[in-house]
Amino acid sequence: MANKDFYTVEKEINGKKYIAQFSGLSTGLKIMDECYIEGSDNLSTYKLAEKIFERIIVEPKGLKIDDFKTIKEFNEVVTWAQDVMQGNFQPEAE
Repeated sequence: MANKDFYTVEKEINGKKYIAQFSGLSTGLKIMDECYIEGSDNLSTYKLAEKIFERIIVEPKGLKIDDFKTIKEFNEVVTWAQDVMQGNFQPEAE
């Protein structure tokens, strides 16, 4: 049975509005699998950020790692988007 309860979440970080999309757990799992460093059990932060900016954050479009001025802001956005990707912001049941 397919879950069609996809949704978006909006958050303002350092005065910038971001919108991330939950597209099902399979999307998040696939992204994580694509981000492992070959021959190791470690995730590449670089690869993960690129995948999140490409497939999870829908606004602003075309977000890139170098769009951030500080690692703190970068980490806040990526961590929040990863939470959305993993379904941690499910809408309340009606």
